[in-house]
Amino acid sequence: MQKILYFDYIASTPICVEAKEALVKTLDMFANPSSTHRLGQKSRVVIETARNDIAEMLQCVPDNLIFTSGATEAINLGVISVCKKFGIQHIITSPLEHAAMLRTTEQTALQNNISLLHVKHNHIGQIDLNDLEQLLSAHSHALVCLMHANNEIGNLLPIKEVGKLCHKYQALFFCDMVQTVGKYPMSLSDLPVDFAVCSAHKFYGSKGCGLLYHKHNMAPLLLGGHQERNLRAGTENVGAIAAMSVALNMALKNYETEKQRIENLKNDCINLLKEKIPNICFVGNCVSGGLYNLINCYIPDVDTDVVFMQLDMAGIAISTGSACSSGTTTTSHVIQALGVPQKSMRISFGIPTQQQEIAYLIAQLEKIAKKNA
Repeated sequence: MQKILYFDYIASTPICVEAKEALVKTLDMFANPSSTHRLGQKSRVVIETARNDIAEMLQCVPDNLIFTSGATEAINLGVISVCKKFGIQHIITSPLEHAAMLRTTEQTALQNNISLLHVKHNHIGQIDLNDLEQLLSAHSHALVCLMHANNEIGNLLPIKEVGKLCHKYQALFFCDMVQTVGKYPMSLSDLPVDFAVCSAHKFYGSKGCGLLYHKHNMAPLLLGGHQERNLRAGTENVGAIAAMSVALNMALKNYETEKQRIENLKNDCINLLKEKIPNICFVGNCVSGGLYNLINCYIPDVDTDVVFMQLDMAGIAISTGSACSSGTTTTSHVIQALGVPQKSMRISFGIPTQQQEIAYLIAQLEKIAKKNA
């Protein structure tokens, strides 16, 4: 079987050995963690230990962490609950957000007669802070939903500046931190965010496990049980929660070494792309900044779907956009919003990525560019 070279770590990461071991250890813990007998309480101890450990790593209060099935559920729970609990009349977001946030804010605004406002951005996708302040000054006590790092182009939000603006105008700040938790050390208690979400499979944990961080009281979205401090009904995924804690610990433990190594791989890839494909175009600010493991680019006048298929045939896995939109034939909403003339490629790197894999990727892209010129 042909070995597949994987360059789609933004979409999902392989579960690390340590997290897999933690997951396997829980497979015989079949008892419901809400049961009061000793077998159930054994499962409960695993969950609460993981919650406390994650809270310590993210520097926040354990009671402010809610385990969910993933970031999409956490976004739905957070946005819908906050709007009802606080009587939100205005939601301010961006057209560059993940589809989970866009669809949730759209439906919540529509169903609750809430005005939905979009903050402006420049040609490379940076949020216009002046426009944000104008919107906030005209619509105080709003809910602001902006992502820390864009999952398609990698742009980083100046999170502290945004948070200060939100609180200046008595707005609540909901931050999608899916692409930054596990990639950067952080203190949630010190950051000016009121709500945040993350997903374990983005930092080498198991799928099916996410977190909602909240600094304020909320109302449940799912009803039927008292789990997760009465905020998220349903039996918890004990194994995935245990694996999430271990994966986050490993990611942060290896942060300094791996960040520098992966960033070097990214820069080498950018330089080789410029050298071998001189007309290559980059999207966002991935060349000068952004996430240290992501490049977004396209070859002018070469069908990106053709590039994608030919790379796949050569044993290379990349993405043409958000994995949540895979299978569609249209250009992603982020690329459209930026006015990019064609589909782009999203190339992302992870801990398993090696230098020789970069060389093979570039060789294949150069071959495709020449063939389709």
